[in-house]
Amino acid sequence: MEKKLFKLTVARVDQSIFVGEVVSALLPAVDGPMQLLANHQALISPLKKGVIKIEKEGGVIENIEINNGTLEFSHNNAIVLI
Repeated sequence: MEKKLFKLTVARVDQSIFVGEVVSALLPAVDGPMQLLANHQALISPLKKGVIKIEKEGGVIENIEINNGTLEFSHNNAIVLI
């Protein structure tokens, strides 16, 4: 069964850190860990210091350390500003 993907962008004001299609993303939300999958409900959430764990196609995992940030998810497009 093919896994559904969504677009994830992790960016600072001056540069993009990650842009791509992903299977899932585990983020350090202020209220606790939050996992995003394709077709997640639209939301905006503050993020705290921690690691964003990104699962790409084929099970490849990429980790991005952040100090804080904001997540916006809508229409299968996640934007994380750090």
